[in-house]
Amino acid sequence: MSDTHKIISHMFVNLAKISLDESTARRAAAVVDGVVAKLASELKSVTKKDWQKLRVAFCGMLAHGWAMGMNPYNNPKTRCDGTPLEVRVSKDILIPMEALKSLRYVKKDSLGRVEKAFFEPSAEAKVKQQIERILAEIAKKYWAK
Repeated sequence: MSDTHKIISHMFVNLAKISLDESTARRAAAVVDGVVAKLASELKSVTKKDWQKLRVAFCGMLAHGWAMGMNPYNNPKTRCDGTPLEVRVSKDILIPMEALKSLRYVKKDSLGRVEKAFFEPSAEAKVKQQIERILAEIAKKYWAK
């Protein structure tokens, strides 16, 4: 386990109040190490102690950003201007983020292409089904004589 891996794990626990799984911590550490290495190739006069301080600062920024919602699991519904956010799911298909979040099951063929996609019904559809069921029960009970 590298120094960056240890630092990032501690920063996430202390700042974001979450414990990263091993693979996510390893990838986050690789990002920080990559930025530090890139900067090190450009800046020659920085001491090793200062690089360590910079590494700690980057890890803290990453954990703080994650806690503020800048993480791969935080998918906004709209852009800053209020227009719906659409996600490209293939070369030709754009789908709203809300529809993508309601995706529950995908059946693929032998070549990996999607054959069927099942979505969770919207709250409106669920309420409509419940109302129709209740009305059908009332009609059956009182008018179907």
